[in-house]
Amino acid sequence: MAQQKVNPYVIALTVMIPTFMVLMDTSIVSVALPYIAGPLSVTPDDAAWTLTVYIAANAIILPVTGFFSQKFGRKKFFLFNVIAFTVSSFLCGIAPNLDLLLIFRALQGFSGGTLQPLSQAILMESFPIEKRTQAMSIFSIGVVFAPILGPLLGGYIVNNYDWRWMFLINVPFGILSTIMIILFIFDPDYAKAKKELKIDYTALSFLVLGIGSLQTMLDRGQEYDWFNSNFIVVLGLMSFFFISMFLIKNYFSKTPLIRMYLLKDKNYAFSAIAMFFLGFLFFTTVALLPNLVQTLLKYDAYTAGLIMMPGGIASLVVIVILGRFSTKINQKIAIFIGSLIVFYALYLMEQINLSASPYFITLGRVIIGFGLPLIFIPINVLAFNFLKKEDINEASSVINFTRNIGGSFGISFMIDTLVQRRWEFHRDTLVSHINSANPIFNSLFEKMRLYLVDRGFSFADSYHKAIALANNTLNAQSLIMSYQDAFHVMMWISLIFIVFLPFIKRVKNKASTPVNLDM
Repeated sequence: MAQQKVNPYVIALTVMIPTFMVLMDTSIVSVALPYIAGPLSVTPDDAAWTLTVYIAANAIILPVTGFFSQKFGRKKFFLFNVIAFTVSSFLCGIAPNLDLLLIFRALQGFSGGTLQPLSQAILMESFPIEKRTQAMSIFSIGVVFAPILGPLLGGYIVNNYDWRWMFLINVPFGILSTIMIILFIFDPDYAKAKKELKIDYTALSFLVLGIGSLQTMLDRGQEYDWFNSNFIVVLGLMSFFFISMFLIKNYFSKTPLIRMYLLKDKNYAFSAIAMFFLGFLFFTTVALLPNLVQTLLKYDAYTAGLIMMPGGIASLVVIVILGRFSTKINQKIAIFIGSLIVFYALYLMEQINLSASPYFITLGRVIIGFGLPLIFIPINVLAFNFLKKEDINEASSVINFTRNIGGSFGISFMIDTLVQRRWEFHRDTLVSHINSANPIFNSLFEKMRLYLVDRGFSFADSYHKAIALANNTLNAQSLIMSYQDAFHVMMWISLIFIVFLPFIKRVKNKASTPVNLDM
């Protein structure tokens, strides 16, 4: 069977399944750390390393996926990693202790990190150029839905079943994906194995150490108080040194792991940068809102996931519309409109308070859901349409890497650091107004004490209880203001995509010709 005879929509379904699995596994564990910690007799902090090693392994393999697919042949490499991801998921599900779980999560991260760019490259090549917006619409279903569905599914599993099913659920889908790849995916000539390529192991070692150190620093920085910790300082120095050494060694290598000259294509270069900021926004909003409603509004993990779902449905509507009218879409106008929609959504979310209704929170998510696909899909289309088809594998690897590393920076900076630091700032500011010289505070405090006395508390107990209630209110108000600050920062970041538009050349669909997929 030749690849050009396979229906492109069958190929789309084939490559979307592994993409969905990998992205869902990035977020599904985040809600289950206490449930993992207990049975394995470790602390939630120790269990958090299951997230760190997975994300770090993903980040390490992503940028060099294109090179390895050239070296070993794309289909063979793709198939191997789907099988490896499935097996490592099963091993995670039966791991008897944390040490083995971390090893299996690392294997899961390494194998899973290759699946996104390979899926995207295969999908882009399976559709004619004028229908690549449609192709990216299909790909974005997995990219948008999986991180949203992950916490919802994870919350449901840990509330009703054993945490191990978060990993075991991948096994049947991995088997299905393996069968479909064997039947429906075929390599064109330029994607077949090039055994003559030599692996630059020195450059690869630099990359592993550099990206691994950077990702670990981002994931654990706030926990260790950033550069007040020797551990974080060492990680920061290691990431800077080894990434610099990789760039130098890779530049002079006869067989570079990443061909930097591809960045001479303006569309690709600016799209790679734009994807960093898009990952920053997307993954941060996906993580920030559930964190807020669980911490301050006391939603459980499953309900927090339900709050996110309407935003995913809104994204699906936009994705279908973009796919349906793919040949009529002006990508630059779509990005402009999407940026304004996301800006407005984040402006609304900046108004959130402790009395916010589920309707208000859901509305903000729905509007963001409408805006993000209008940015994500056109950026991907613009990135690839002026590259040679044999370069798409590598370009996809780098694009996915910048998106994921942008998400890591966003979560680390916005949730782990800015929210925490701004909470301390707002708390100190509010505390300065709470003293015996403030008549408003004294009046409210006295009313609270009298209310507690009326409810049966003794005079002494009412004083201590009122102090505790005032402190809780102070903490909650400080925290909600810190979340408002985070939404405010992201609101302005959302406009950065408009800045890129003058530097990007639009794809003219009418003049496009189909990609030749002959063997």
